[in-house]
Amino acid sequence: MPTLRRAKRTEWTASLDDAYKRLDRMTSFTGNEQTVRVSPAGDQIVFQRSGGGSGTTGIWSVDWKGKGSKRLGSGSLGEFTLSGDKVTTQGSSGGWLTASGTAKSIPVNAQIELDLEEQSSRKFDEASRIFGMIFYHPEMKGRDWEKIKSQYHELASRAWTSDEFNWVAARMLGEMNASHTGIRTPGPSSPTRKSQGRLGTRHHRVDDGFEILEVIPGSPAEIGPMPLMSGDVIVSIDDEPFETGDTVEGHLRGKVGREVVLRIRRTSDDSDDPVEMLTLIEPISSGAQSGLVYDEQLESISARVDELSDGRLGYLHIKSMDQASLDVFERDLYAAAEGRDGLLVDVRNNGGGWTADRVFASLDARPHAYTVPRGADPARTDGYPQDRLFIQRYVLPVNMLCNENSYSNAEIISHGFKALDRGTLVGTQTTGSVISTGRASLIDGTTIRTPFRGWYLLDGTDMENNGAMPDLVVLQTPEDESSEHDAQLQRAVEDLLERLPETSGD
Repeated sequence: MPTLRRAKRTEWTASLDDAYKRLDRMTSFTGNEQTVRVSPAGDQIVFQRSGGGSGTTGIWSVDWKGKGSKRLGSGSLGEFTLSGDKVTTQGSSGGWLTASGTAKSIPVNAQIELDLEEQSSRKFDEASRIFGMIFYHPEMKGRDWEKIKSQYHELASRAWTSDEFNWVAARMLGEMNASHTGIRTPGPSSPTRKSQGRLGTRHHRVDDGFEILEVIPGSPAEIGPMPLMSGDVIVSIDDEPFETGDTVEGHLRGKVGREVVLRIRRTSDDSDDPVEMLTLIEPISSGAQSGLVYDEQLESISARVDELSDGRLGYLHIKSMDQASLDVFERDLYAAAEGRDGLLVDVRNNGGGWTADRVFASLDARPHAYTVPRGADPARTDGYPQDRLFIQRYVLPVNMLCNENSYSNAEIISHGFKALDRGTLVGTQTTGSVISTGRASLIDGTTIRTPFRGWYLLDGTDMENNGAMPDLVVLQTPEDESSEHDAQLQRAVEDLLERLPETSGD
């Protein structure tokens, strides 16, 4: 009969050599994910999400396998309760959220006494400590940070209001001569604040109302039940005539999205006698009207490029370096480029963001193969399955435009366009404001920006305070602006046409 022996127990030793094999990505969202919390049982992961587009900002959760992702609610994420069935939130709507997304606020009614001088002193110490610890340049650009802090500390501690404190702290930060800095104390929102509506017209004052000079395409003034026309005079809104000093927008205060009655006076072509009539119109917000004006400008610029290039060039403007603008860029790329020999990409007046590398994935992707489906023309060598690409690509000649109002990530893409030698950069030098930044909260909810990461060219040049210099510097003068002449656009077109092969004649 065999002898039974106990197997020798071996201790498991953790190894980091193959730890990467045991890592799994829990989410695949765009934007930022931060403030991660794991439930006590390890079965749920909750995190803060932002920057992924409309409807994505807030508190989200996934299970331990990365499944069942959903948005739980909004607020600032706190900690799990010991039972793991709730997670706390902080801020003005503090309380808790359950795994199903049920929210409950916990009202707090208490009185406290504040020593304003002590609060301002401690808040200033906290702000200067955080900034000095995180600022991207470890030597603080050669400045004596401790001395700078002490110079402003006493003045900040004597601040009685948030505005006074922000004024002092902003000047301390200004000693660094750096972009992406700032400090802000949120103020109470006014219950009487109302936005002013817009009709979608350009108008000026006449004796008893406002004469319409132009109607913005796509606006309520154009697509309403009775479209307004140039020459119409708005006499009253909701039966309220205009007094001295009144404006159209003032009469539309608090009426965004609500139908109003316009009384207008119109002179027809077949009669010299003006006729008064009533029409209904639904005002839009100033932001919505700005979007329509932007679209109108793009149509005009695209038409100008088509005219200057005799139809050989397309045009795309990138409004911002964010996901929404990237989606528009990819959506419009085919329409702008199809049948054209080259493309102008415009990042003028672009406030920045983070998508430069994703745009380069489109503009700087080198072809490595082409495909020919059965029955297709084998002479066509530009075919490739579009669904295989990370983003729709463009491989024909390109020029890029930038100016002094191109900021941050719009400067990074301008620098990169030159470094990759993708084409000619045209315009004026960018502002030189390039630092990756975040934000931190202070004791009373004040936020301070935290510029933590510098960006450098391959030769070591700091992009901060060193804007991208175009290959072709073209100034846009006030005279150009007033006459609606875009000298930068014209020069970019001319340069790109010079690089294109001559078209063959009939």
